[in-house]
Amino acid sequence: MVQAQSHPALTATATGVPDRIGKYVIINEVGRGSTGRVFLSHDPYYGRDVAIKVYNIESEDDEQKARVTRKMFFNEAQMVGKLQHPNILPIYDAGEENGKYYVVTEHIHGARTLAAYCKPGNLLRVDDVVEITFKCAKALHYAHSRGVVHRDIKPSNIMLTLDNDVRIIDFGIALVNDSDVSRIEGIAGSPSYMSPEQVQSAEITSKSDLYSLGAVMYELLTGFRPFRANNLSKLLHQIVYATAAPIHTLRDDIHEELEQISAIALQKDPDKRHANGLELAGELTRVYQQLRNQYERIDKQEQFDLLRKLRFFHDFSHSEIWEILRASDWRTYEAGEEIVREGEMDDRFYILVAGSVSVETRGKPIGQLTEGDCFGETSYVRGAKRTATISAASDVTLVRVSSTLLEQSSSACQLRFNKVFLRALIERLQGVVSTAT
Repeated sequence: MVQAQSHPALTATATGVPDRIGKYVIINEVGRGSTGRVFLSHDPYYGRDVAIKVYNIESEDDEQKARVTRKMFFNEAQMVGKLQHPNILPIYDAGEENGKYYVVTEHIHGARTLAAYCKPGNLLRVDDVVEITFKCAKALHYAHSRGVVHRDIKPSNIMLTLDNDVRIIDFGIALVNDSDVSRIEGIAGSPSYMSPEQVQSAEITSKSDLYSLGAVMYELLTGFRPFRANNLSKLLHQIVYATAAPIHTLRDDIHEELEQISAIALQKDPDKRHANGLELAGELTRVYQQLRNQYERIDKQEQFDLLRKLRFFHDFSHSEIWEILRASDWRTYEAGEEIVREGEMDDRFYILVAGSVSVETRGKPIGQLTEGDCFGETSYVRGAKRTATISAASDVTLVRVSSTLLEQSSSACQLRFNKVFLRALIERLQGVVSTAT
């Protein structure tokens, strides 16, 4: 599992960053914590960047603390290749070199821990929190099914990638079935997220992780930890005996079913919590779907309200505007971006919701269109090519109406759209002619 390396001793540069660790050439330091430092390297054999965590065991003055740190290393080392789940940070390698213990993991560029989203003024969207918790619950169920209890689930041990994916990290104090290595004496974990059984040094099961995950979800939703006190003794007493404030008293837009899920996860009695991570994930799935439907309805209502105000839609009925929404999509462009290009074929009509665009033909500017204006008249002729290039003159939001989908709308809607679009086109042409004369 852990092999001593035959490479030269770790040599530090002037900045204190070693040239190499084991077989890994070090690029730079990317982080440090209470148990060690983390360095970036590249594994040429597999063609991937890796993070190397070096435990600072030898620098510990307290022998007891050094012994715990050493056990944490061996705990993580025995996870090499053991947990292979998309939402658990994979551990690729581990080793010891001249008294230096290190663990090699996946390196995720730009990832942040959830600790960045635990303040009332910087919370994630509720559906994002539900999705994150769902992924964590599934990942923990996977780990539990392989005899591993994480024992230190907290925001700083859950990473959020740039594409909003999740990785659970740091199995340093995990409990592993049939392993003496993982038996760290005394209370282990982060106090604010400990389950009551952890606080009381009782038997730890997979349900302890579900409690901790419930505490994380509570904090991500509200910006507050379930229990807060000005000293450790009071905090631990609250975890064992007090009831967390209902979420709706801290935030009034939380779905009632989601609050109930949180309350079950934070039950003092493990038997009253969810049976396993899969059950918790299943309940979150139902809430997530309801939230997505709700957000979609809100988004569509906002779009409807914007269209209702545009002069293009003044003569449309409510039902006709909804038909146009179903036949269209919304796009945003930054200033300078091309929207349509002269000579290209395109079967969509465009209506400007916000911003302005410039129109040019054969490289010569011929005018500008603004909020409420429309373009795309060549869509009336199948196979016709665009006669002008239209670019965003400012940041632009527009509706793109598919001519194919428009044909599937009601006759009344089609007639209304054609009448308004052609009238706008004629008015624009008349304006050009009058200016020319």
